[in-house]
Amino acid sequence: MTRISTTQMQQNAINAMLKQHETLNRTQQQVATGKKIFKPSEDPVAASRVVNLNDTLSSINQHQKNVDAARARITLSEGVLSSVVESIHRVRELSIQANNDSQNESTRSFIAAEVEQIQDALLNLANTTDSNNEYLYSGGLSRFKPFSRNEAGGFEYNGDESHREIQISHSRRIAVDDPGSAVFLEIKNGNGIFTTLDGVENKGSGIIDPGRASGNFVADTYGIIFDQSFSGYASDKNINDIPLTYSVVDSKGRVLSAGIPFESGKEIEFNGVHTSIKGIPEDGDIFVVRPSHNQDVFTTLQNLIRALKSKAPEANDNIGFHNAMNRALTDLNRSLDNILEVRGNIGARLNALDAQETINDAYRIQVREILSNVEDLDFAEAVSRLNLELTGLEASQKAFTRIQDISLFNFL
Repeated sequence: MTRISTTQMQQNAINAMLKQHETLNRTQQQVATGKKIFKPSEDPVAASRVVNLNDTLSSINQHQKNVDAARARITLSEGVLSSVVESIHRVRELSIQANNDSQNESTRSFIAAEVEQIQDALLNLANTTDSNNEYLYSGGLSRFKPFSRNEAGGFEYNGDESHREIQISHSRRIAVDDPGSAVFLEIKNGNGIFTTLDGVENKGSGIIDPGRASGNFVADTYGIIFDQSFSGYASDKNINDIPLTYSVVDSKGRVLSAGIPFESGKEIEFNGVHTSIKGIPEDGDIFVVRPSHNQDVFTTLQNLIRALKSKAPEANDNIGFHNAMNRALTDLNRSLDNILEVRGNIGARLNALDAQETINDAYRIQVREILSNVEDLDFAEAVSRLNLELTGLEASQKAFTRIQDISLFNFL
């Protein structure tokens, strides 16, 4: 037979009420905070999941901040390049206007002055900085001014070839800028495959077309040489009766073709080169076709300015001017194509940022839902449990007050 003393009975009742108080207090905390777990020891597995999910959520939030930062920098670059395109379009308009025989030396000097102003503006645009005072087009060397003039009057690039990238998701990075070399320097002159030049000593009125290349193009430097004393014609003929012919030689002096009768505007084709010459070259005139090389946009404008400022004391010298202007216009078109290509890549990156932002938002919502299921309280269940626990505590308190004065000594 188990004997229970009065003191033991009262202590057991008090312990039971304290336990109910503790349970009720925890439920009250849950209802007040909306959380199910307060200490890892309460549910180690759930607590570990909460930590991992919060880390994931923090990473997503940082990726979204990176998306915003990347968008701001890329948008700034797009705006700069939009201004560059407008400037090049203006230079093209001026070049077409100048490449007209109705212009004179004075009016062309005015046009040259405006092109010089545009050249300075382009140089400033190429040296644009962002809100952190970092240069947009220096590659990885963002604290170094990318473009500057040298003592020889040319232009130097002081950046590197790298792209700056930023993390926009757990597994994806995106370039936030383009090195200035790719935007302003690495532009093939001429038609992008080869460029055409007129000889400085030419005396005729021949103006060579920039031409095009076909699939069988053989990269080399070629000379188109005009000769009215070709041996295929009788030497006793009057020079005026001998047709103008041309020969094509390569860089090693090998003759690819000779004695070809010349017709103004008719296509000249050899080794994948397709070009033509308008006007009438003179005996001994030479035109050169050579592979394209990289030419920065600033040098293209410098060549244009030099042509606009050139003197033309003789009517024939205007032919040299037109050839120079044709080259300048062709090089301007190549510069414009390159800038537009870069802008196209920027547009693609902005679209990629928008798409990734949507993905990150969807992922963040999903993680928050999982986190809510793990740590958030079911208020309906908790309130019901709170009422039940409160009722139980009140009942135990009432029972205790009725039995606390009962003692075995009352019956002795």
